[in-house]
Amino acid sequence: MTVKKTLLLILGVLLAFWAGAQDRDPADCLVKTASRWGAPCEKCEIYKDGYKRDFSGTYSVDLKNTCSDLVEVKVAVQEKNGTWRIFPVRTLSGNEVMTVFACQGTGKYLYWVRRVNDTEILLPSDQEILTEYRSR
Repeated sequence: MTVKKTLLLILGVLLAFWAGAQDRDPADCLVKTASRWGAPCEKCEIYKDGYKRDFSGTYSVDLKNTCSDLVEVKVAVQEKNGTWRIFPVRTLSGNEVMTVFACQGTGKYLYWVRRVNDTEILLPSDQEILTEYRSR
């Protein structure tokens, strides 16, 4: 096989790989990179002994966009009482990480992802999340 044919073959394989990556589901781009129990959280104001902040029930999750495309993400994290702490839609660029939390978490979280400006995929409203996932 000549050098020219080899280069063309490699180029063809790379183009096929790149074309396949364009069909990737945006939800595959979001990956959990870490989760923590008991980490301090400025927004959680739970106290024990009257004055000491208690972070023992705090659950936080780091979610990373592993794709190069911009994606819009909506996340909900469940609190112990069964309600969902819902975070506003956020746009993540490639390799950007977002951290979400529950002050008294169960360890459960949900997320929805779409490419930026994708009008075919509808992200649920806060009310839809609260009613649809109430008992889950």
